Amino acid sequence: MLDFYMDSARVALENVKKAFSTPFGIFIYALVTGMVGVVLLLFFFSMIFSGSSLAMTLPPILAFNGASCGYGIVDKGGEDFPRLTVALGVISLMLLVTGYVVLGLLVPWESFISTIRLLISGFLVVSFSYFGTWIARKNKSLPKES
Repeated sequence: MLDFYMDSARVALENVKKAFSTPFGIFIYALVTGMVGVVLLLFFFSMIFSGSSLAMTLPPILAFNGASCGYGIVDKGGEDFPRLTVALGVISLMLLVTGYVVLGLLVPWESFISTIRLLISGFLVVSFSYFGTWIARKNKSLPKES
């Protein structure tokens, strides 16, 4: 009976690995890890900073997670990932929405939606996601030591 459960777990793990090796799986993995990263960092910094200064930490948090998502897509999907620009745009938009929704939930008494802050955050997350892909491409082109 134990062998049956072990084999079932092994098959399930192989199916999950196969699903995450497709371009859509890589995209979903990068998106979910980026969104969870934004949520975790905002919760952590909400314990350290006050509400008004927490809004100032949102653009760097979004930029960092955007860069890690861009790096992850090129690292796992390769340099010829299909529709990379669209994928990075959607990831950037979802990170931006996640950041502002969580910020609104953490400190609902503050007004965070200002046009200039939203534009700065959007510009940073998009530019750093492309920066992450650039770093991943440079990393792949380096000679590997044996």
